[in-house]
Amino acid sequence: MIKLVVSDIDGTLIPEGTHKPPNELAELVCELTNHGIVFVVASGRQYKSMHKVFEACADRVIFVACNGTYIRKGTKDVREHHMNKTLLEHLILDLRKWAEQGYCYMAESKDTAYVEVKDKEFQDMLVKGYHYEITVVDDILKECDDVMKISLFHKEDIQRAVDWMIPKWEGRLNVLRSGANWIDFMEAGIDKGNAIGEIQQELNIVKEETIVFGDNVNDVGMFSKAACSYAVETASWEVKEQADKIAGAPKDMGVIKILQEVLKDIQGKGE
Repeated sequence: MIKLVVSDIDGTLIPEGTHKPPNELAELVCELTNHGIVFVVASGRQYKSMHKVFEACADRVIFVACNGTYIRKGTKDVREHHMNKTLLEHLILDLRKWAEQGYCYMAESKDTAYVEVKDKEFQDMLVKGYHYEITVVDDILKECDDVMKISLFHKEDIQRAVDWMIPKWEGRLNVLRSGANWIDFMEAGIDKGNAIGEIQQELNIVKEETIVFGDNVNDVGMFSKAACSYAVETASWEVKEQADKIAGAPKDMGVIKILQEVLKDIQGKGE
């Protein structure tokens, strides 16, 4: 029997970088939780942005934000993990060189995303597209002491940075491609999969009682925590290879339709 549902947001539940969830989502989450199923949403996004997507049912959801660095349930902070300050300093100095080549980056905390790149298009994308809370600063290293995750962005050529940054930082930080245009940097050993494992342990829920949905490399860590993992049909090929099954694309409400079938099956067994 399914007791835990875990889903990514961007590229899985909704199109990348958008904000409006399907109309059916809030009611579905409420129905699932009414039947004793725990609903976890796990994203590279900051918590406040995730909360806005799930505003109509936020009290029913466990949030795994910033790629597993922050877990929140209701009004309670379950866990937050800050980056090592020495590694953060080295990384920011590195990313400033990439900024000279047209890349943008941000440092995320529990409450805001710190941005020192004075790029209005990037800031507008964060605020109007992802509905982020941002704080523009002159120097992340001097002004921010609660950083949990760093993200590097390029709208056309993130792969060049992926090819360079992952080998360079592998072993010191957990570096993952996140979505079509992002690379995320977290403390080594921190990812969505480990966060889901913590939640399962706390709730006494096992792998065989869990299903997971994702679309990108930063979701693969969650697949091993589930008896059945789904990659959406628009996922990258390497993610599809790691998943057990394929779900429909966000525009076709693939995840929603599968969860509706799960709910229907549960309701049928209860009759």
